[in-house]
Amino acid sequence: MSQSQHDHAAFDRFPELVRDLTAEFGSDGIGAIVDRFIAAEQADFCWEGRLAEMNLGEFESLDDEYEGCERVAVLGYFRAQYYVATCVVDQKRHVRALLKVRRFESFESAESAFLASS
Repeated sequence: MSQSQHDHAAFDRFPELVRDLTAEFGSDGIGAIVDRFIAAEQADFCWEGRLAEMNLGEFESLDDEYEGCERVAVLGYFRAQYYVATCVVDQKRHVRALLKVRRFESFESAESAFLASS
């Protein structure tokens, strides 16, 4: 399953995000704006940027807010880096929470971590 980083660059939503935020807010201080936006929406970026996903089972929570949700491992590419994340998704496959995210320089390292998630 070996892939080069270049093959996945087309999936990276980061350049489009920077363009859109620059168009909306201007270029002055755009780095900080982008960082704040990513921090607030990190679960969505991880879920939407996934190249692969693997169900990990039911998400057990004491909170009724997550009733019927599942834990899902995702392998993705964002901001010129691979990542493996664990997300909580509802029955309609909408991301509800981000439990953990790890970043990797190579696809091979990310793939190994992703496959070990099971």
